[in-house]
Amino acid sequence: MVPFIFLIILGVALIIATYRDILTREVPDTLSYGLIVVGLLGGLIVALTTADLAFFLERVYGFLLGMAIGFAMYYGRQWGGGDAKLMMGIGAIFGFNLSNFRIAEFLIFLVLAGAVYGLAFTLYLALIKHRRQFLPAFKADLRTPAVHRLRIGLVATGVLCIILLIFVPWELKILVGFFLLALYFLVYSWIFVKAVERTILVKEYPISKLTEGDWIVGDVKARKRVVLKQRGTGITLDDIKLLKQAKVKKVTVKEGIPFVPGFMLAFIALIILEHYGLSIIKIIW
Repeated sequence: MVPFIFLIILGVALIIATYRDILTREVPDTLSYGLIVVGLLGGLIVALTTADLAFFLERVYGFLLGMAIGFAMYYGRQWGGGDAKLMMGIGAIFGFNLSNFRIAEFLIFLVLAGAVYGLAFTLYLALIKHRRQFLPAFKADLRTPAVHRLRIGLVATGVLCIILLIFVPWELKILVGFFLLALYFLVYSWIFVKAVERTILVKEYPISKLTEGDWIVGDVKARKRVVLKQRGTGITLDDIKLLKQAKVKKVTVKEGIPFVPGFMLAFIALIILEHYGLSIIKIIW
């Protein structure tokens, strides 16, 4: 059980974080740390006043689960540091135990909302905001030898699937058809996303604009000497200081899509579902 006041605080924090993420592509650490404090310290206060130690331990387990998920997504280069820290705060608020599915339901909604929101935002960037910049690059990518080889592979796979449809039962025909459609969708989605990254999300930043957690593309050099090597995590404050000391003027950075709106959508979906007394885990199973 999560106290109502905890949910109110989380909702307000997500609204602020969403606004800041869209506006500045940053999530203030104070929001994430504040949620962690509310979850753990608030959980301890509730546990002491109700003599229910399990309530506090649930917040600790939720925080640790949120940390594990955040680290996995951060080092997998799917989230920035702000998103990972926010997940820790959400875990501390929701808590976790084997009979409390709230955080699991939130993660399911996060995957669904994140996929829909991410696709919608990417389409907006490519086809509306940066249409003139993106479409020529995307058409050029479709004419490259690598994509041509992919098309040949897709055609060959399609022919094999069509032949297979002749010999399999009706139930398997539907499955084979879905497999073929999914394969085509995934391949062309990959080409689309790569074109978006190359033409829209990869930009040159002046050093003064860099913030902790930004993703550097390629090694950074000054006077033909490598000052900072590209790595699988975002840059640190020490890295930025090092670049300034080396008098580097600009670096190439890969911007991420602001993902916190996905957190907000998942939270809203969870609250609506609980309002009607439903559980997505129970629905699935």
